[in-house]
Amino acid sequence: MKKKLTTAVLFLLLVTGITACKKQDSNTTIVKIGGKWQVTKIETKVYDANGGIASSNTVEYNPSSDYLDFKSTENNDFEMSLAGTISSGNYVTFVGTAFNIKLASKLLVCSTEVLNDNTFQFTATVDQSNPKVTETYYLKR
Repeated sequence: MKKKLTTAVLFLLLVTGITACKKQDSNTTIVKIGGKWQVTKIETKVYDANGGIASSNTVEYNPSSDYLDFKSTENNDFEMSLAGTISSGNYVTFVGTAFNIKLASKLLVCSTEVLNDNTFQFTATVDQSNPKVTETYYLKR
């Protein structure tokens, strides 16, 4: 009887251990954005006090050398290389399509517009910028 009870308890522990393993949903934003993305262009808009666009600028980048890398590390490290300048920081994702990128020089509050296997487009608002500044990133794999 004791042997049957021990076997049953061990079996329950084994089943509980296997089913309790948390699997990461492959459809979450953090999984989808992870990895290196090539930058094709960035559109920057500066807004006036009334919310209208005061100025707009689009910079085309070289996808073979310019990139954003959302690393799958414990701290969600982030690296950006644009026109030979490398910046690093980290990122955090939220429920839905929102995420933030923290760099040494600024905090980008981001909203995903397009995200699939080969295309990633998001608009980032530079936190506490006055006047308001947004940057729309166009990325590909």
